[in-house]
Amino acid sequence: MRFSIIIPTYNRAAFLPKAIESVLNQTYTDWELIIVDDGSTDNTKDVVSQYSDSRITYIYQENAERSVARNNGIAHSVGEYVLFLDSDDYYLSNFLVDLNSEIEKNGNVPYLYFLHHLLIEHEGQQRPFAKLLPNYETNIVKYLFDEFRDIGVWQVAIAKIFFEKNKFDARFSLWEDTHLFFRLLAQYPYKQSGVQGYVAVQHEQSTVIVGSRQVKMADVERYISAINDLENNYWNLFSNYLTEKDFQNYRDSKLNMYLYMARTNCQFDVAYSIAKLMLKNRFSLRNVVTCLKLVVHQMIGK
Repeated sequence: MRFSIIIPTYNRAAFLPKAIESVLNQTYTDWELIIVDDGSTDNTKDVVSQYSDSRITYIYQENAERSVARNNGIAHSVGEYVLFLDSDDYYLSNFLVDLNSEIEKNGNVPYLYFLHHLLIEHEGQQRPFAKLLPNYETNIVKYLFDEFRDIGVWQVAIAKIFFEKNKFDARFSLWEDTHLFFRLLAQYPYKQSGVQGYVAVQHEQSTVIVGSRQVKMADVERYISAINDLENNYWNLFSNYLTEKDFQNYRDSKLNMYLYMARTNCQFDVAYSIAKLMLKNRFSLRNVVTCLKLVVHQMIGK
């Protein structure tokens, strides 16, 4: 089998049919779809049971977050390549046939493929979202760190054999995808792909939308903890690519992102807590000025 598509889902029964049907509507048919229900309390199981296609597998697990759900899906997969589809997103019908052509063009050699995807806005209009990556043969990890890039599950198709010694870290439910994919990129070859066809849907319940409207300090700490873990526990993979300063700069960028969102939301208590982390990570003139601006913004109430 060529492709194993894994959908982890939790209480997304209203969105799930579109995701499932987008796989069923693929013009390329050599795939399996593994739906991992992460302890949903809605009618997710009933929704899935409406589809009788033998290529669809439903797995229920007690709620354990998406890293565990994805690992569960990987463990049950038999395809040469593993893809991840969020339960509120969907594929265009040509996605898998184009991806298969790309794999064949590259001689069926195992790679981590970077894909393109579309972002669909609230009004239903689509626009290109993912940037092309440079065609580096080496040191792509350094480039991604310099650009402060995250790597979402929607951006990759990964040879199954790469998961034999690498899994999502169950401790993390934020930045867990980038944590894994950086580890994979430090060990295995990658290819840039021009394939488009993954549509990432933003709606009022989207994790990105909800997270931007209310920044939780616990989420910030979990995010930074995952970055720290990559530096502290996997340094042997990155010592030829990165320095401690690269990790420091990366953390600084993400903390500034969270600080901006908290300040924009007038969550000043959270913003000050983030500012402390930012100064602890790197005490610089830029960060001091950012903290002073925070005081000014609080004084004027925005």
